[in-house]
Order: sequence, then structure tokens, then C-alpha cells
Amino acid sequence: MFSIIMPIYNSENYLRDSIESVINQSIGFKENIELILIDDGSVDSSPQICESFKNLYPNNIKFLKIENSGPSAARNCGLLNVSGKSKFIGFLDSDDAFSGNALRSVYDFFCDSEDVNIAVLPVYYTGEKEGEHKLNNRFENGTRVINILNEYKAIHFYIGGTFYRRHTLNSTALFDESIKFWEDAIFFNQLLLKEKRYGAVAEGKYFYRKRKEENSLVDRSWFNKKRYTYLLNACYMTLLMDSIKKYDIVLPYLQFLIVYHMKLFLYPNYRDIYKSVLNHQEQKDFVEDFIEILRFIEPQFIKEQDMPMYYKEFMYHLLEANTEALENIKKERVLQSSCTVTSTKIKGLKLELTGHFINQYYEMQENDDVYIKYFNRLKKCKRKELKKTIEVWGYKLRDFRYAGFVVEIPIWAFAFDFVLKTPNDALELNHVNIFKSLLAKVFKK
Repeated sequence: MFSIIMPIYNSENYLRDSIESVINQSIGFKENIELILIDDGSVDSSPQICESFKNLYPNNIKFLKIENSGPSAARNCGLLNVSGKSKFIGFLDSDDAFSGNALRSVYDFFCDSEDVNIAVLPVYYTGEKEGEHKLNNRFENGTRVINILNEYKAIHFYIGGTFYRRHTLNSTALFDESIKFWEDAIFFNQLLLKEKRYGAVAEGKYFYRKRKEENSLVDRSWFNKKRYTYLLNACYMTLLMDSIKKYDIVLPYLQFLIVYHMKLFLYPNYRDIYKSVLNHQEQKDFVEDFIEILRFIEPQFIKEQDMPMYYKEFMYHLLEANTEALENIKKERVLQSSCTVTSTKIKGLKLELTGHFINQYYEMQENDDVYIKYFNRLKKCKRKELKKTIEVWGYKLRDFRYAGFVVEIPIWAFAFDFVLKTPNDALELNHVNIFKSLLAKVFKK
């Protein structure tokens, strides 16, 4: 009934758990599941682990070997070896796992929704990170069918935990082996552009492992030149052109999906790696191509992303777009922002407070001041200059030099409010109770 395809490369530490998560499915492994293991040239004990499981379940497990060629080639090898009796095909990475009811839940969905050909599971982290993926909000209303023409924010790009009716994956629906990164997102979303709909199966779970050693393909990809200009053109641009060819427009779904992924290039963990990977001309080409991709994105889909405001402003800047919509949000949100006390010292009968007003919505200017309000009295804080900036590709997005402060208040004034004064306004910010804060720290210990 089910064929589960698992590409394997040096996964000896996690492989047993992954395989056992398939064997232990509530739908019945021996009766209903074919597991296809493809070793992609591993040099650890992964092949021996696969052999041992194949010997235990010779009628259910296929074990294939290829020269190291990447996950696309391994998955294609699996697709070409699916048994004729299989009705559904799913994918599982060799360091991830299914919940025990995953395949039963998918089977029930396909039985109930006979005209839907794709199904996906919610993603939960395991290993060095716990919790669930942000995109799991699609599953909050239970198992349902999602039409991407109506729900453009319901994006998906993981291949693990996705399932397909067999007839949708014919000889033309193979992974592009020339693409080394984001090949799974291309595969899934090219199919989805044709299908328009997929099932969000809320009952099952896909456990995505975050490794401690940070040597997964995703982590290593940032140190490969093809993670930059090549990915922009081979992946993002390919999907953009596919959408225009089929619909004459770039679907809102794809615009939202692409900018959701593009923002990773701006984040602290990744944004400076390109300097050590690309030469000067390649860096210039990468930024230019990044801007070229952005030109296909309407500003609305940047504004709606869950990312810090200064990244949205940066993308608007690259597009030379009107930022009025962002300015309105910033004015509303700055009132909800807080000054942070980073240290408290007792000096006789006084408290010395050191802190800052750093947030994504406002950059303190030279003529701005922070005040403390206690007992209807306003006391101006002294400025404590900070050496903190946020820069991306030579652009300074935030300069927090004026955001620091230090102030002394009477020791009995343990409860107070922060006030931000600008040349044009006075904004009351957060309330602080030092006594409660200290008690919380004591009991936390």
C-alpha cells in the first residue's frame, strides 16, 4: 500500500530510530508498507545497519546502493524501484522519524478525499531543538484540504513527511539531480502548481532532527557557492517562471513562499558566510540577483512575513518601494516596546540601573532621551553609548549607539515607568517593578 523512500548518507547515529519509526507504524508494517533504503555512498556503518534490517524484513525492505550523488539521485533511485502494488509514496529522511500513527492518518485522509493527490504532516523538532515548526499553524483547524489559490500563506517546502498518490509521480515527476539545494522544495511545489491542493493531515507527526554537530546538508550548504546565485536562479527563478507560464502571474502563494525562504540570507547565522565563499565579483552578482528575484515580489508579501522590521525595511529599500505601510506599523508597535534593564546595583540608598531601548521598530536618535517616571517625578537618564549595529551586505539597518542609558534612583522607588522623549513626542513605555524582578530571579534559582 505505502512505499516509503529513505535516502541515506552517513546517518549511523540516527538511522535505526528512523527505520524503526516506519516498522512500528500502527497501520501494520508487514501487511502495508514497503521501505526503500538508498545508501548514497555512506562511509560509516549506515550500510551495515540497512543490511541488518533487510535481513529481518526481506519482504518489506529494499536496500539499494548508489555512488555518492546527492539526495535527488537517491530519491529518484527509490522512485524507480517502487513496487507495482503501491498506492501511495512517502518520503522520510534518515535522521528523522514518523509518529506511530502517521501512515494510518495519511491513509484515512486519502480515503476520505479521493480527489486530492498530495498530503503533508506537521513538522515537530527533535534532537537539539524542540517544539514545532512555525508553519504548523496550517494544522490548527484539524485535517483539511488546502487550496493554495485561496490560502497563499499555507506554504510548504519540506519533502520529509509528504505523501503522494502513486499516479502523480510518473517518469516526468522526478527530482532534478542538477540542483543540490532546495531540490525538495522545487519538487513539491512544481507538483503543487499543477495540483493546486494538498491535504494537511493534523493527526500524524513528522519529527525533524536538528543535529548537535551541525553537519547536516542544510548546515553545510551555506559554505557552497551554489547556495547563492545558483540557488536564486535554478530554484526561485524556476518556480517564478513556472507560475507565470501556467497562470500568467506569480501566484501569491509562490511570492509568499519565496520571500519566506529568502529572508534566511539576511539572518545573523548566515548573512556573513558568503564573504568567505564568494569572491568580490560573485558577491556583487549574488546581491544583484537577489534584488532581481525581489522584483517579482509585491511589497505586501514582504510586509506580512514573520521577521524583524529592519529586514522588511531592507527589502523595501532594495525594491525602492514606498515604506508608508511599514511606518504605520512601526508607530503602533513602538508603543508596545520596552526598555530593558540589564544590570541593577545598590549604591547606599540608591539604585543604579543600566539598560537600553533596543527594538526592531525604533532607532534612538541623538536628540532622543529616556526618562524614568516614579512618584510623578521624571528623571532623565544619562546616555551610555553602545557599540551595536545591524548590518547586511554593507548596508547599516540599525545603529544603536544612542540606545543605552544609566540612571540612579532612590532605593525605595523600586516601581517605575520608562518614558521615551523625542523632539516631537513623549511615549510612555513599560512599567518595571525591580522588587518583583529580583524575587523572580531568586525563586528561579
